[in-house]
Amino acid sequence: MEKGVSANRVIVSVLTVLVLVPLAFLTVNSVLMTADIPEPSTEATVFGPDMPWVHLAAAAAVAVLLAVFRGQLARLPEKRLLTVGMTLVFVAGLVWVFTMRVETGADQYFVLEGAKNFLQGGYQAFREGGYFYAYPHQLGLALYFQPFLLAAGQNAWLWIQAANVLWLLLGFYCLQRITALLFGKREVTNAAVILMLLCFEILLYVVFVYGNVPAFGLGLLAVLLQVKYFKSRNTLSAVLSVAAAAGGVLLRNNNLVWLVAMLLFYLMDCVFERKKRSILFAVLLIGANIAAGGTVDLYYSAVTGIPVNGGVPKIAWAAMGLQEGPRAPGWYNAYIRTVYEDADFSGAEAALAAGESIKGSLANFAEYPGYAVRFFYEKISSTWNNPDFQSFWISQAQDYSNIEHNRLSNSIYYGKASLLLKGFMDIYQSLVYLGSALFFLLRFKKIGREQLLPGIIFLGTFLFHLFWETKAQYAATCFPLLIPYAAYGWLELSGRVREHFARKWGTGRRFPKAPPGNAAKA
Repeated sequence: MEKGVSANRVIVSVLTVLVLVPLAFLTVNSVLMTADIPEPSTEATVFGPDMPWVHLAAAAAVAVLLAVFRGQLARLPEKRLLTVGMTLVFVAGLVWVFTMRVETGADQYFVLEGAKNFLQGGYQAFREGGYFYAYPHQLGLALYFQPFLLAAGQNAWLWIQAANVLWLLLGFYCLQRITALLFGKREVTNAAVILMLLCFEILLYVVFVYGNVPAFGLGLLAVLLQVKYFKSRNTLSAVLSVAAAAGGVLLRNNNLVWLVAMLLFYLMDCVFERKKRSILFAVLLIGANIAAGGTVDLYYSAVTGIPVNGGVPKIAWAAMGLQEGPRAPGWYNAYIRTVYEDADFSGAEAALAAGESIKGSLANFAEYPGYAVRFFYEKISSTWNNPDFQSFWISQAQDYSNIEHNRLSNSIYYGKASLLLKGFMDIYQSLVYLGSALFFLLRFKKIGREQLLPGIIFLGTFLFHLFWETKAQYAATCFPLLIPYAAYGWLELSGRVREHFARKWGTGRRFPKAPPGNAAKA
């Protein structure tokens, strides 16, 4: 038993360090510089110096405020604060959707248009050269769009955006419950809710007619249900968690990282807690993901009479992620499409070409290490150090939108409100990174294995897009997973600061204990 516990502690410590390293880098990087996309039509990232003293002053202010008001924060009723927060998000989200009226463009347009044509008996997108022929991984999203098209027709895009508000609320609720279950402290949960309300970048994403927001909600639901299973050993929670995780991957392939992290925790649960059922759920997690994708492919093949093509080989995305481009290093540069077309739509030949491209990129990095450092520094910074995570770009760069923005949207996207909002997001991002790093640093020896789950999803996303094709929007729905850690980290720091001054002044006073019933129930 001692050996098992010791091994568990070693694994937890190693994973903690692995999460802390990128967080420390992002913290320093976000204080010293920032990334932005000033010209939406090009999507090119521009790097510029930041104002460190502003970030440091904001950090000091947060520490002082929490030291003074932690007692009040611990006494706020969790349910009431959550209800108020979700109501605000619901109202703000719907106002944003029906005020902005942002139509679709780029991949949003192609998936929605392909789904519409499919319902009308047009199957061109499934034939050679068509969108779904090249990108069959988008069929899960197309299937999700179909009920909206059947119900709303040409206005489906608007109601998909309205549904995004509900998915966002689901994510908001699940993140609050995850925080309560993992940390069991009312002040941490309440601080996390307040930080969620200030996460404007994810709110702006409700107008994105894509899988990001639904997959965010389903991903967090899957994580919450898995945590509940670990706490209560309720089989139904684990089964529903598997279903939610598979659904998230169908809507957004990037959620595979979430699924792999969950798989890892089932395996660790089996090894360290001797829970053999967890192996069953790990297998079920893999099987459900394969079955879900296969079922969607079978459905479209049966209706169209056209076998679903394998599409662009996945290795092409990895090759593109190691290339330069007009947007930023490792960003989309149209390589995946051109390599497929040059291979006459042969997946095998495109895979060989992509493999050669990867070998060339790696050889170049080995020969010029300075260039490699610059390449990956800019790739990471453009992905994780864009304070709005492209939430402005998704609304500004719609090629097919004919609706003019009103006065409010012009101010938010191009005027003074834009400068203020981006400035706030810049500071907010630094505070979340710093608070999260503080949690893993200050509570290093006290972190429980299950508390690492959201952090491992962050780490997996960070490492995945280090080598895969990247964009700031891919980090947008992962960034909020750091909020619970940031809340705890700032409270831990403020508590230590207050206790230090209490001892120095000889008062002997320490932080007030949380009121009765503070611990969250599983």
